[in-house]
Amino acid sequence: MKSFKSYQYRRIILENGDLASGDYDFDDITIRTHEGYLNDAFDKEDGHVLPAVETHDGNHVEHWKNGVLHNLNGPAVVDNLDDYEEWWENGHQILHKEA
Repeated sequence: MKSFKSYQYRRIILENGDLASGDYDFDDITIRTHEGYLNDAFDKEDGHVLPAVETHDGNHVEHWKNGVLHNLNGPAVVDNLDDYEEWWENGHQILHKEA
């Protein structure tokens, strides 16, 4: 799957002009935003972090913080179909690993 890297530092604006804020479900993907930026969410029920981008089959996951790729606890991007992982901190790529 194609990464959402081109959305770094960019706000997502809805057709009505509002900033995207919340969860958006499409046919095969869920996207989470806050104040227009891709952003991980926190599931209050089970205490887990929900990635900003995830396919419904779980094969592609991206962690974002305030509009940049970011994850201090593991890879920010995991793609099981194309078999790679990327580590990012505050929008800067630290490592790219292909199997």
